[in-house]
Amino acid sequence: MELRRIAIMTAWNVDSGVFMHAEPIVKTWIDMGYEVRVFTFIKEDFHGTVIIGEDEPYVTRCFGTSVKTNFLDPRPFLLEDYDIFVVEDLKMLPMKNLALIFPIIKRKAKVVVHIMHESTIYGDPPPQPPEFYAFDWDAVVYIEKTQEWFIKKIYGDKAHYIPFPCYPERRGDKEECRKKLGLPLDKKLVLVYARGGYMPYLPALPDKDLEDTYFLVITNKDFKWKYPQTEIRKTGPLTNQELDEYAFASDAIILHKIMAPPFPTAVTSTAVYQFIGTLRPLLVPKISESFEPFNGEVLKYTNRAELKELLVDALNMGERTREALEKARNFVKERDPKKIARMFIDLFEKLISEKNIA
Repeated sequence: MELRRIAIMTAWNVDSGVFMHAEPIVKTWIDMGYEVRVFTFIKEDFHGTVIIGEDEPYVTRCFGTSVKTNFLDPRPFLLEDYDIFVVEDLKMLPMKNLALIFPIIKRKAKVVVHIMHESTIYGDPPPQPPEFYAFDWDAVVYIEKTQEWFIKKIYGDKAHYIPFPCYPERRGDKEECRKKLGLPLDKKLVLVYARGGYMPYLPALPDKDLEDTYFLVITNKDFKWKYPQTEIRKTGPLTNQELDEYAFASDAIILHKIMAPPFPTAVTSTAVYQFIGTLRPLLVPKISESFEPFNGEVLKYTNRAELKELLVDALNMGERTREALEKARNFVKERDPKKIARMFIDLFEKLISEKNIA
């Protein structure tokens, strides 16, 4: 059977990690010639904090979240044609209503696949309700190796690992980006990303080794404090292109997000996947499960003194930084959206073949 049409139920054009996972894959499928339909959250009830950008013609907003409205308009699912039906981040979707029409979806689609974003099965009450496990998937895809132990335990041979994609390697003009953003041209610039769950974390200043360094905190929060050599810039929603411009304007990027729960969780920093392709040194906290999936591709600090030491190395393109950027470049190549999208297509075709669907 020729595979042509893919429908995916996911977050779209919002500031969420699920969208950052879905967007490069969906757009690559389209570039590969597949017909893709995106079913996503209504504007009155979506997973994330803000909608960014305009919806593309292939996007239909037809359901709400499981934590608010539980709304689901069944018509797009019943009337659209698709060979593959993909669901992403099921827990945030209106599961009970989706279960009611799932038998019809299974008859329409040749293959149904769930992309798991769940990070653990520990907790009281259980983090996933019983209806989460009511769906008969042809495959369940996990995106971080740290999810493997519980997903394989539950789904057995139906569990498949396909890594989280990176945005591809890309380059920008540092001076032009600084001019556009109104940033100094004569200083080293460190971007401190402090949006969503990320917070500012700065070295002790002033410091003679960093006296010509400018720290730019970009945030959506109301910070009232002042600090030497530091600008706090509150912005509205930023598109991927705008985030890239801030990255290209910088010489290094601090991503500070502490995740240290009492038991292991399979969390990851989606901001790393966002920024790593800009090939700027990324500095992250060592004691945070958000950055455990990354090894030599990022520079890890344990305190402000070590952050300062790594910043000096990064701003002078020292040995540790050069090694990290080389590993980052290889990481981006391994997680290129073309490779990841192809892995999904290979899985879909394998599942169809196993079903002997003509």
